[in-house]
Amino acid sequence: MHNGNQTIRFGEFEADLHAGEIRKSGSRIKLQDQPFRVLQILLEHRGELVTREELQSRIWPEESFGDFDHAVNVAVGKLRAALGDSAENPSFIETVPRRGYRFVASLDEAEVDTHPELLAINSDQPSGTIPVFGRRTLLALLAIVVSAFLVGSGVFLGHRTAKWQPPDFQRLTVGRGRVYSARFAPDGHSVIYAASWDGGPTEIFATDPKIPGSRSLGLPATRLLAVSSSGEMAVLQSVESRFLFAASGTLGQVPLTGGSPRQLAENIDWADWSPDGTTLAVVRNVNGKQRLEFPLGHVLSETAGWISHPRISPKGDQVAFLDHPIYADDNGVVSIVDLEGHKRVVSAGWGSVEGLAWLADGTEIWFSGAQAGIERRIYAVDLSGHQRLIFRAPGGVTLEDIASDGRILLTRDEQRVGMMALAPGATKEAELSWGDWSIPTDMSGDGNTVLFNEEGSDSGPAYTVAVRDTRGSPPIPLGQGMTGNLSRDGKWATTIVSNAHLLLLPTGAGTAKQIEKGDIQEYWYGAEWMPDGKQIVFSGKRLGHSVQCFAQDLDGGKPRPVTPEGVTFCEISPDGKLIAGGFGGDGGWLYPTEGGAPHPIPGLQAGESFAWTSDPHFMYVYRWKQSPLKVYRLNVLTGQRQPFKEMIPPDTAGLQNIAHLHFSSDGRAYVYSHSRLLSELYSVTGLK
Repeated sequence: MHNGNQTIRFGEFEADLHAGEIRKSGSRIKLQDQPFRVLQILLEHRGELVTREELQSRIWPEESFGDFDHAVNVAVGKLRAALGDSAENPSFIETVPRRGYRFVASLDEAEVDTHPELLAINSDQPSGTIPVFGRRTLLALLAIVVSAFLVGSGVFLGHRTAKWQPPDFQRLTVGRGRVYSARFAPDGHSVIYAASWDGGPTEIFATDPKIPGSRSLGLPATRLLAVSSSGEMAVLQSVESRFLFAASGTLGQVPLTGGSPRQLAENIDWADWSPDGTTLAVVRNVNGKQRLEFPLGHVLSETAGWISHPRISPKGDQVAFLDHPIYADDNGVVSIVDLEGHKRVVSAGWGSVEGLAWLADGTEIWFSGAQAGIERRIYAVDLSGHQRLIFRAPGGVTLEDIASDGRILLTRDEQRVGMMALAPGATKEAELSWGDWSIPTDMSGDGNTVLFNEEGSDSGPAYTVAVRDTRGSPPIPLGQGMTGNLSRDGKWATTIVSNAHLLLLPTGAGTAKQIEKGDIQEYWYGAEWMPDGKQIVFSGKRLGHSVQCFAQDLDGGKPRPVTPEGVTFCEISPDGKLIAGGFGGDGGWLYPTEGGAPHPIPGLQAGESFAWTSDPHFMYVYRWKQSPLKVYRLNVLTGQRQPFKEMIPPDTAGLQNIAHLHFSSDGRAYVYSHSRLLSELYSVTGLK
């Protein structure tokens, strides 16, 4: 581990990785094989989270979940006992609840020589007793040894120099805006990418790293999805932003030489070409779910969450993709599915994961992820689940593509989500962001308080719930989770922690209250209060069922379904008589809370988001887009709409969307989120 040796020192301990032993102050400590292998893996990733899933894949791959769960607890317990460590106050091994473990001790970087010393050639022989022939022989042998040492040292030093030589970065873009995607062209040196500069429309560009500048391919309002080995592009047109990370539109095919795209399919989010350039894998939206299809029409995987970045293996026999369980959140896992639909997870535990590509030989999948926050790093994982860190950079990066010669395309990202609010009586909007990822979820009826989630770098994997006065006083953190809305009296906020627990958080003095989950296996979106303050409504899943909306009394009642399965979110009308819900993030139906047939929201257009006004007959509706945001009042009885407000942040470069809009009861105060991503595209050589 240190300069090619196999012994690592930390504190009073030495771990001999070759012998499989731990010594304390030179004395061997008894430790069984499985606890020692846990230590080996933690040392390989010292300072980083090692998930329980990774421990399972490397140490207990054949165990059932129950057996593994017990085995890992026992192994970590024995390892802590050997080190004299404590879970409550760890010096060496820190527990990350429900996720895994992290080695937190500092290592002694001094060299440790584990090779036996060579005996001196003539240490026991007086010089006078050695015959001339023997002396000459020894001198010759000594010369050979010295020469071999020098040559070996040169090779060793040369190897170390090559190993630690920093990668070479070449910046390919200079504009201020967002790079949406990038691929290497079949010629081996050109790069094709889609970008939006200075708030303008998205275009597709080509650049040659040997020649400064980029040229437009004449495809405005078009996003690049993939480039085939035969020089065909898969592109997305008529694009509708679904949320911060994804968009949906019409899939088209067009050659790199130019022309008009030939339309292939609608409601497509992502696509990738097969190695021979003849077939496409796509992610399609169907009935509120996302499907991974390869080829078009043949379903390999389906989810009520969302799927991103599908990439077909070099042999064409598998598809790797990022599987996100919660709609509109980029946490998730790296999965592989074969052509028969057999899916398996090869890397899990990512708070943010985007960007994926295969190595040319098909032995590894590279991806960019962060266990918490948004500063993604590039990792590699093989088909057995063995994982390693490839590259990290301040601010985070996103992997775009890998060439056959090992060059990669990546973007360096500056990504933020902020809050803008107009306080009661104010004439100018004010910035209310706390960290780098502040998302409002509710505004009090008087417009003085905003309830929001902080989901950025400092919020931890479970996120932080907080409230803030719209006039600018400091935020007040309430607890963890994905928050829903405020009670009518403003004294409580709902929150869902790690999709497993539903809590009520006091906004003032008091303690949190956990709601009995009944037969709910997984909570989905933030829970909302019914107007009477005695019930809550949330979306979730029961075992063996799809996601749907439930209502629950707070006096100890059990959750009861109030919508059909497939409804992923629910918005309560001001009188509590209707639930506005939708499939896969698209609102569109009204469900009576007391039973009865649902019906579409009249006048609501495809791709529009909504929020109830204080009048149960009206909604605020708007379309997620860059700018400006045009808000209408929609009559849910007649379908008629009237313009209400128009809002736009002053800086539109890299602006992705304006969303999460909430109004006060009188509609005069409001808060919304604005997301921005500024990125620079690089070609990198030397990453291994």
